[in-house]
Amino acid sequence: MEEIHKNAVPLIHTTDDERQTGDKLVKINTKLKGALQTIKNKLHRVATERPDLFVDTGEETNERLDHLISTVENQAAQIDTLQTERNQIEEQLRNEIRELQG
Repeated sequence: MEEIHKNAVPLIHTTDDERQTGDKLVKINTKLKGALQTIKNKLHRVATERPDLFVDTGEETNERLDHLISTVENQAAQIDTLQTERNQIEEQLRNEIRELQG
């Protein structure tokens, strides 16, 4: 019996700090899973309500998110271009008004 005790692998004892750290990691992991599921649900809802936004896009969440981000980036670039054009046209109109007044 004494021989068995000498050769036995000692049990690993966790400290309270290690246990608390593990509990915190489990809570964080649970929150992250919940956040990811929320994002997935919202993307699915948008894809269902507005399938035209996801033409030629698969059903994978990452693919949809990438496509949506790309669409927003393209729209932002178009808005910038339109604002620049608008400012140029306004300036041209101001110049024409000055010429007509002068």
